Amino acid sequence: METKRKGVHFDTNVYNIDKAVELVPHRPILCDLNDRKSSGETPPLEVVPGVSPARRGWIHKGTDIVNDRIPRPFSAFHGVPSDVGYRPGRPIDTYKEHLRKEIENNPSPLRVPITKVQFGVWFAQPDQGRAFSVEYEREYSSQSANLAHQDNLICIDIMLQEPEQVNYQILVKYSNIRQMDTGRDLCRQPFVTFDLHAPPNFEKAIYNSCIPGGIQRKGNYKIREPISALDDEHASAAPYAHQLRVILAHSDDLLKFEEMCYHVKCLPPPTRFNRLDVYATRLFRDDFVDIISDWFKSMGCWKSAFQIESCLRCGLLNTYDLLVTLQKPIGDVIRDYASGASDLLRLFSVALRTRAPSESLSVCLAQVRAEHPRIRPLKLTPGKILCHHAIITPSRILLEGPYVTQSNRVIRHYQTHDPSLIDRFLRVEFRDEDLLSYRWDYGVDSTSFLQKRIGRILREGLEIGGRVFKFLAYSNSSLRDHAVWFVARFRDPIDGVVTANRIRASLGDFSKLLRTPSKYGARIALAFTATEPGVKIRRGQWEEIDDLGPHTDGVGTISPVLADMIWEEKCKAKGYPRENRVKPSAYQFRFLGYKGVIVVDSRLEGIKMRLRKSQRKFLVHNVKQVEIEIARTFDYPNPVHLNRPAVMALEDLGVKKDTFMGLQNEAIRHTHLAGKSLTIFVGLLKSHGLGDKFRLPFILEQLIKLRLDFEDYLDKEAIGSAFFGRLVRDSINHSLREVKFKARIPVPHSYQLVGVADEGQAYIREGEDPDRVFTLKEKCIYVCVQEAEDKEPFYFEGACLISRSPVIHPGDVQQVVAVGKPPDDKICFFRGLKNVVVLPAVGDRSLASCLAGGDLDGDTYDVYFGNPALLPPFNSPPADYLPGEVLTLDESRGDATVEDICDFIVKYLNSDVMGVLADRHIVIADQSEDGVFDPRCKKLAALCSQAVDYSKNGKAVDLRYNLPKTPMNSMPDWHRAEVTSAAHGSTGYDYYVSDRALGHLYREIAQCDAKEPLKDFVVTFPRPAPLDDAISRSLAPLVQYLIGSSESRLVPERKDQVERLYARYAGEMRCICVNHALVDASQGNCQSQSLKSCLTEEEVVLGTILANCTQPRSRQSRAARMKLYAETLVEDIRSHIIVPSRGEGLKPGPGPSQAQAQSLRLRLQDGLRDAWTTWCWAQHHRGEDGKLMYIESFALIALGVILDCLKQLGALPNN
Repeated sequence: METKRKGVHFDTNVYNIDKAVELVPHRPILCDLNDRKSSGETPPLEVVPGVSPARRGWIHKGTDIVNDRIPRPFSAFHGVPSDVGYRPGRPIDTYKEHLRKEIENNPSPLRVPITKVQFGVWFAQPDQGRAFSVEYEREYSSQSANLAHQDNLICIDIMLQEPEQVNYQILVKYSNIRQMDTGRDLCRQPFVTFDLHAPPNFEKAIYNSCIPGGIQRKGNYKIREPISALDDEHASAAPYAHQLRVILAHSDDLLKFEEMCYHVKCLPPPTRFNRLDVYATRLFRDDFVDIISDWFKSMGCWKSAFQIESCLRCGLLNTYDLLVTLQKPIGDVIRDYASGASDLLRLFSVALRTRAPSESLSVCLAQVRAEHPRIRPLKLTPGKILCHHAIITPSRILLEGPYVTQSNRVIRHYQTHDPSLIDRFLRVEFRDEDLLSYRWDYGVDSTSFLQKRIGRILREGLEIGGRVFKFLAYSNSSLRDHAVWFVARFRDPIDGVVTANRIRASLGDFSKLLRTPSKYGARIALAFTATEPGVKIRRGQWEEIDDLGPHTDGVGTISPVLADMIWEEKCKAKGYPRENRVKPSAYQFRFLGYKGVIVVDSRLEGIKMRLRKSQRKFLVHNVKQVEIEIARTFDYPNPVHLNRPAVMALEDLGVKKDTFMGLQNEAIRHTHLAGKSLTIFVGLLKSHGLGDKFRLPFILEQLIKLRLDFEDYLDKEAIGSAFFGRLVRDSINHSLREVKFKARIPVPHSYQLVGVADEGQAYIREGEDPDRVFTLKEKCIYVCVQEAEDKEPFYFEGACLISRSPVIHPGDVQQVVAVGKPPDDKICFFRGLKNVVVLPAVGDRSLASCLAGGDLDGDTYDVYFGNPALLPPFNSPPADYLPGEVLTLDESRGDATVEDICDFIVKYLNSDVMGVLADRHIVIADQSEDGVFDPRCKKLAALCSQAVDYSKNGKAVDLRYNLPKTPMNSMPDWHRAEVTSAAHGSTGYDYYVSDRALGHLYREIAQCDAKEPLKDFVVTFPRPAPLDDAISRSLAPLVQYLIGSSESRLVPERKDQVERLYARYAGEMRCICVNHALVDASQGNCQSQSLKSCLTEEEVVLGTILANCTQPRSRQSRAARMKLYAETLVEDIRSHIIVPSRGEGLKPGPGPSQAQAQSLRLRLQDGLRDAWTTWCWAQHHRGEDGKLMYIESFALIALGVILDCLKQLGALPNN
């Protein structure tokens, strides 16, 4: 019998329901001793969350429906509810019942013996469906190999003697299974096939064996280690073939396996397959692969070879497809498209991922050619390049891109000599098979694997498309993301033959660093920091000066003239000025061997830059003119958000729980009101950094001026757009997820600002009268924020709170006093500085070093103002944060070489434990009565400081002896990840209800369903006739006034131009949506190539990925890359609608000549005319549902240009 239970609390789990409900049916009165079927046993109980008897679920809105299947006596005792139905039971299969009891009563996992393991690929047969091509197989005795379920994965266990006892394991996560089929082949042998998203993981355990030479294990208890392949034969097939098929030993084992899957609730469940054609075709034999490799070398176009090999390595094509079906058509593409051939093949690879199974490869390629008869590359702004990527997994090398990437000093140097030399640089990433960061169980020692797999590639290089690439260097940020740069040998028209060694040697003088490989690599990394070109200055226009004690670590000064030159160059590079941005007071930079921040000093005249000795990391000799590289521009004050470590620390410092709840409730209220008001929606977008690449906040602000809104009231008209409704819904989902799982709560009137030093003390050293100079005292700061040119600056004055993320130690949060506006009658260095926080330059210790060991080389600080309840009743003394020990080479060794840097990278991948330490810290703080003041937390704070400096000092944190244990085995409920489905594996933890602020904040949030009807978010109307929507009707009179007509008729020439522009845009958007997609982790895999997993148009516009993921950091990294690509695409499309400015901007500068003003007005009118034409074309094609993808965002770009031109021409209202 089944009955439904409603109104179950949101945080109740199945275990609690089971225990609560079973008290009733397990009472003696419900146990019928005379019932043969029950044999006097208590009736079984199964709790199935959110599933109806018909296997259909309900939407979860804070409470859930739970079905519990219980025997008939329950209804006899309590009465029959009206919503319970009865149906006759099915006859019991005695063999299945025997299997079920055997599985349930067996304390260890039940194992099914297997006799053969096969790896292969799926391939299409004309008119016969797909077949399985065996690329590798190995037979085993039924005693040595078996299959079992354990810990939410399927484990194939193989025990061999070779000559010592070796245990191999093939581990298949449930989340990695796309489809699982069972059946019998023509010989009646039972089989199981696993259609996998990515290769399984392989592990090996050797018993009673010595440790391999040169390898230091993490611990004697760790005998398991990852491997890339089972044997040498498998190693040649593994890079291309990862689909798995196993033959079971006995006929009855098929049913046993299916029952095991049902018992452990394996998703997806196995399905019986009537027929599967299996062939030992060996499509990836070494000779076939060699033929293709020779073809690549003779192709004459490496970028095209890269695209073809990419399809081969990710399984979109096989050797037969290339050598028989596609070799001639691909040759025709290379001949006909010349330099654009690689771009067309890139679009072809995207089409392969989404093509229908019935569509042939040749037809697919022909369709792509028809859609793109001409190919033009994306127009890139200075500082951006198209970079090819290689991803090294345990068993494969995957190729992606080229993606838009920020360039660096080294690449720009050779790019200026020959733009084609960019293709000689390759971005290489190290990932697990699911393309997420490496993760290993506690009992696995990855040392040997990393040295063999990663270390070998770093030392020997890799061959891609017939070209050999060698390790070059890394940037400090890329190392944290487990990515490095490789380069292929090339001939530069000026520098001659260039190799990796020659590039490193040309960067500077590293002679003083050759005893410390980690610091040697870190200093080389400075030249590979992602930067934009600035301006060049000559020797004599910069100088080095002394530091002001410890207070100016990382910060120098520049003159106003030089700052204006840098800002003008950045605006010119964009092709249009940054709308209403405030001119920056500070820049993060790289210059020769210097790094850090430069801040404007109004007393410097002409072109002048003064750098501190603390900013010099290495020497560069014999330079006369050098470019200042800009790593970051601080032209906008970023809003402050709380986070989990900050909340935990502030609560332990005395801030009340209700304060955090009040901030979160206000944030949630505004979030849910976003669909009621455009103004609130704009605030939500800015608060979470959404939509800025498509200039969405700017567009909405201009629509507000046109009296448009989400609802009709007073003199405002509702937009009624379903597209805007989806943007609102996705923005709400994004923000609620951030708040729930990160406690990322916006704090009003508070900002995240880059730190700089008060140079007033330098004025005094230079001879100024101390009484005439206004300087900051200890525990005082200066902050002036201005969000836009047309807004008044705001000065912080009074008590503030300042911190630096992550807050690990309670002393990382300090109370300070903001001094407000400086007095007019005194000399003051920081008088005109905006959107920075100025720290004092007096005292024995710098304020920056008190805040999580910060400095002033680009660190940003959270300044909380205007929220008295957030000020804790007392301050905690800051941690010492003493300089860590630096790992140096033995005296017997020579100087460090590139091999030592490669060894350090391998060790870093094996010892990157910052996330583990931070997580353990906050969990102990939740469970301990002393909170963050617990001695274990303070120990972890010191370890975190060591882990942060690991990339420079080379001293890793050894978790074997240093990781404190948690007071409890269970975890706080707020620790529950966004992905907790069985398909991904449970964490193995029980969860308790935390009474700390984080627990209350977590339980207060209920996420929205991404598929909820739009009417729940915004008012939408049926699709109006073209140009009869509210936006078009508001714009038409203004456009008619400025260009003399608002007719929507398109001349044939302009119509063809718009259609070509749209085809170009849609093709690139399709690439973005497919290549940056993650499948919602609760639905299956973490990485997918299918159309269903593509990003939506709204996600790209907002710059977010809504799918859940087991590693949110990986999702964040992928979203950042997607945003950079989308920004470049938007700028490219804009440049085809309106001619970019040539330095004068879209609005006249101060005092333009009459001729300049007239020329600018004509250009704006022409741009307005073309943008209006593009908008009209899009409106006429919007009604073709499903035929024109990405039409809404294409129209949004045109709308942005229209509103931009109207604003610059003064046609928009000022309100």
